[in-house]
Amino acid sequence: MSEIRNVAVLSHSGAGKTSLVEAVLKQTGAIGALGTVEDGTTASDYTPEEKRRKISIYTTIHPFTWKSNAFNLLDTPGYADFVGEIRGAQVAVDAVVVLVSAVSGVEVGTERVWTSSSERELSTLLVINKMDRENADFFRTMAAIESSLPGNIAAIQLPIGQAEDFRGVVDLLTMKAYIWTDGEPQETPVPDEVAGVAQEYRDRLVEAIVETDDDLMLQFLEDEAIGDDELLAAFYAAVRANELTPVLLTSSTELIGVSLLLDFMTQGVRRVEDHAPLPTLSGDPPVLGEGQPFSARVFKTVVDPYMGKVSIMRVLSGSLKTGDTVYDVNQEEDVRAAHLYIPHGKDLKEVRELTAGQIGAVTKVEAIRTGDTLATRDASFMLAPIRFPSPVMALALTPRTRSDEHKLGEGLSKLLEADPTLQLERNAETNETVLWGMGHVHLEVAVNVLKERSNVEVATATPTIAYRETITGRGNARYRHKKQTGGAGQFAEVVLRVEPLPKGGGFEFENEVVGGAIPSQFIPSCEKGIRAALAEGVLGGFQVMDVRVTIYDGKSHPVDSKDIAFQIAAASAFEEAMQQARPVLLEPVALLKVRVPDRYTGDVISDLNTRRGRILGMDAEGSVSVVSAHVPMAEIQSYSPDLRSMTGGRGAFSLKFDHHAPVPDHLTSRVLASQAVAAS
Repeated sequence: MSEIRNVAVLSHSGAGKTSLVEAVLKQTGAIGALGTVEDGTTASDYTPEEKRRKISIYTTIHPFTWKSNAFNLLDTPGYADFVGEIRGAQVAVDAVVVLVSAVSGVEVGTERVWTSSSERELSTLLVINKMDRENADFFRTMAAIESSLPGNIAAIQLPIGQAEDFRGVVDLLTMKAYIWTDGEPQETPVPDEVAGVAQEYRDRLVEAIVETDDDLMLQFLEDEAIGDDELLAAFYAAVRANELTPVLLTSSTELIGVSLLLDFMTQGVRRVEDHAPLPTLSGDPPVLGEGQPFSARVFKTVVDPYMGKVSIMRVLSGSLKTGDTVYDVNQEEDVRAAHLYIPHGKDLKEVRELTAGQIGAVTKVEAIRTGDTLATRDASFMLAPIRFPSPVMALALTPRTRSDEHKLGEGLSKLLEADPTLQLERNAETNETVLWGMGHVHLEVAVNVLKERSNVEVATATPTIAYRETITGRGNARYRHKKQTGGAGQFAEVVLRVEPLPKGGGFEFENEVVGGAIPSQFIPSCEKGIRAALAEGVLGGFQVMDVRVTIYDGKSHPVDSKDIAFQIAAASAFEEAMQQARPVLLEPVALLKVRVPDRYTGDVISDLNTRRGRILGMDAEGSVSVVSAHVPMAEIQSYSPDLRSMTGGRGAFSLKFDHHAPVPDHLTSRVLASQAVAAS
């Protein structure tokens, strides 16, 4: 197991993750020729949606070997909407490579993956990519890294030339230079043009290393000579322990620096035995490694049109053989691994056994879900769940044809299995099927995948707001229902009053009828009629809430009084009493929490005020502010792209329904008018 290294490549969208993975696969002989994102020919971006958009949407796994060392390299999306793929990859690896473009520098996506990797205590490498591009600047990029990303960060390479002149690097650990000629590095003395600055960066690197080792720090402070072997041993130990983050340089398209990156990863990437104990939801964490009982975590689910459901797992301990039965701890169910596979980009290669440290897959096991712990039947632990953010944007889906309507449920089920950051809501009040996701692009991709993989077409729209109605005063009404049609008649008379309940009171029904004015067997009929009327209100046909209805008088007929008659009479009396009781329109209000860098706080608060938000407070988390506010749902249906635009992508938010509140008078008529148009 210790010979397999699992590494995820993370970055802001456009920094070159997929191109770097392609370069690694070419350098190691895993592929024969370099593909490009522009042409849609890379090993990672193979789905129609990825080729169309020219971005990564799904995490792909790429096994390869380098100098007898086995690796799994995970290429992840950079676009913020696909954070679920990133979170899944982070729990499957021991180390991450965070890519920074030498042209655009540290971007919001860089900061996000840096923070989330630090929270998981993953060993981290920084790679400055695109060193051959126009306007590439190592020194500007390093300054941005040091000012934006917290931690002990030190360059271990220095460029020889930049932009179009980039042709090699100086290895600051060994003070050797490498120039690339015909795609291969040639070792040379450090060129005079960079000798001075190389020594300066070498001194910085030595200081960063000794900060991680008390004995070396003492030697350093006492001006004692530190041997190269001592320094290197301390360096690699610090990197694996995530006490120091090295910075390396590459040009993916020219393969410059790629072989040195691979050489470094064989020694500098954390191995499984360096891992801290895995967090658990219950029980003690498993002992990792071979010779232990089997355990694994499922970190990704793919629904393949040919293979069916594919559950991709990281084996943590022991081994799993074809035909073995293991226990899904989360689902409390035995599952049989009829076939085992190793993912290779878009392909699955069947194997007979998966051993500790490997990333593998099992197919057509319906019980397994993303995040589940697989173990032996007597396992006494459950790994902590993968933390996925809650969705923040929604679309209402309507099947285009009767055939689509029949297939929609199964298609959505497959979507949700493959993507835990999607959520489905069937809103009984608006009669809409609502799909929630992380943003506009996320939802757009989901709708396209629904069409391509399940052959289901849907029309999309902004979800209808589920308004409610209530009353602010009291009302009384008497209603007589009398119907004579030649046969048996209908007769019922109901007298009732309505009055408001406190917020959250729901509905109360009381019977104060005395003397048998309404026979007792018809009291439930009255309540049934009123409950039916609650669903339709008197203003815009919205559900009524927080009201008490008391029936206190009425009349009956010995022959014509029936259940249906008292239902109709009670419902009609209720509607008349509601009209007298000053009905008002209520709107759903969300509790919104917005996390933004301090410099955007004023803009966010000002914007929330324009959305009729009520600011509840603001908390500081380092250089980040968390603004809490109550905001009407009608005002934040497009908040995700708006916040992204306002903060340059650096803002994030969560929301959940909190309560209903009266709609301002000047907006009520507008809402009711639009409701009337929709009804017609």
